[in-house]
Amino acid sequence: MSTPTSYEIVVSGHLDDRWSDWFGDVALRRSGDGTTCITARVADQAQLYGLLAGLRDLNATLLSVQALLTDSSAVSPAVREGRSQTNRG
Repeated sequence: MSTPTSYEIVVSGHLDDRWSDWFGDVALRRSGDGTTCITARVADQAQLYGLLAGLRDLNATLLSVQALLTDSSAVSPAVREGRSQTNRG
């Protein structure tokens, strides 16, 4: 069984807050440089790939994906507790 891991994903452009729920309780942070940083805690690689597929479906330009060594304070309590889902249905 894998351990949940937090990831920081950066995409070009500013995503609206509504995508936070669509992606399954992720934290969105828009930067002044025109990018959006998405912080998510995922249970396994399959869930990470689901999140990345959702970004692909939005036609978002992926700039970086980085595993975080420690939980980010930007992650919502639900994400820290492992209740994140990438299920859109």
